[in-house]
Amino acid sequence: MIMQKIRGFVYFEGKTFDEVNSSFTNFHLDNVELGFFRSLFRYNKNILESGVFIDGNVDDKYSSKDIVNLFRKQVDLEEKLRGCDVSIESEDALEIVKKGDLKGNYIGIRIKPPYQLEQIKDLAYQIGEPTNASNIFVRTVESENENPLVCIDLIIQNSYENHKQQVEQLITDNKFTLGKYSYMKLE
Repeated sequence: MIMQKIRGFVYFEGKTFDEVNSSFTNFHLDNVELGFFRSLFRYNKNILESGVFIDGNVDDKYSSKDIVNLFRKQVDLEEKLRGCDVSIESEDALEIVKKGDLKGNYIGIRIKPPYQLEQIKDLAYQIGEPTNASNIFVRTVESENENPLVCIDLIIQNSYENHKQQVEQLITDNKFTLGKYSYMKLE
C-alpha cells in the first residue's frame, strides 16, 4: 500500500467534546494519530464546535474530501465538505519540520504567496525556536488568486500571545505576508 501524508482538522456541528471523543475511541485509519479540541478560533471568529486534529499517513487512494466525509460519518453527520482544514499529499505540499506530540496549543499561521516552500520551512524553524514548538509542520492550503497559501502549524505548550509580536516580526523581516490565524487547544 502506498501511503501519503495528511495533516489538518475537522470540527463537527452540534457535537459535544465527549461525543466526538467517544466516536473515535476505537477508530483506526492507517497510520493516523488524532488530537481532540473543544473549540477553536479561526479567521477572527470563535467556533464553539469540537473536533479532531489529524496527523500521519493514509492510503494514497484517499482525497481530502474522502477523509472529511469519513470523519463526519464517524460522528453520524451527513457527508459534506464543511468545518474542515485538511491537507493531503496528493493535493498539497506537506513538509514535517519537527515531529512531536499532538498535545498543547495549536497555532496555524497562514502566509500569502509569493513564497518558496524551502524558505517557508526555514521560517517555520525560526518561529519554532522562540515559541519552543514541540511540533512544526508546513502545508499548502486553499488558493488565493490561483496560488496556494501556505500554513505553518505549530504546537506549543505556552501561550502564543507571549510570542505573537516576535513571530510576526520574523514573518515581516523575511519579507512574507501574514494571512489569518487558527488557534485551538489539543487535549
